[in-house]
Amino acid sequence: MQGYQEHKLGIVLKLALGAVGALLIVQAALGAPTAAGVWRQVDETGKAGALVTITEDGGAFVGRLSHLFLDPGDDPNPICNQCPGDKRNQPVLGLVFIEGMKQSGLDYDSGTILDPETGKVYSANMHLSADGALLTVRGYRYLVIAMTAQIYRRRECGYDRTSKWSIFAGRR
Repeated sequence: MQGYQEHKLGIVLKLALGAVGALLIVQAALGAPTAAGVWRQVDETGKAGALVTITEDGGAFVGRLSHLFLDPGDDPNPICNQCPGDKRNQPVLGLVFIEGMKQSGLDYDSGTILDPETGKVYSANMHLSADGALLTVRGYRYLVIAMTAQIYRRRECGYDRTSKWSIFAGRR
């Protein structure tokens, strides 16, 4: 009798593990949201500063500035004069400024973010909303409690590819 109950328990456990595995496969097949895509970076006043294209590269997510929303009189081709290393004196448009973000569910950690205006590099993490529409990007130095956050909104459709400030248009 005891052997039969152990056998029955073994079958139940195998079925339960199989169901969990199937659920994970279905969730992956349904395309659980990731940070990959085009995002509109919005400041605290609601003004868009840039479009950011985030891609997965070698198991980590990176972000580049793919479109700049410039004010009248701004340099149409800004250069990262203060950036460190190989990014110094590179065009801001197309610049990889988010690097090394490792995904864990809806959270992304262990990355860095570069401020192209100051050239400072900050430790960073990101959190994707459950519906995949908002990405909260946080940069910090030294203390995680002293961090700044930006909200990025997913850009579902294309945008003006004729703008001279878009990497898709090329420089004119």
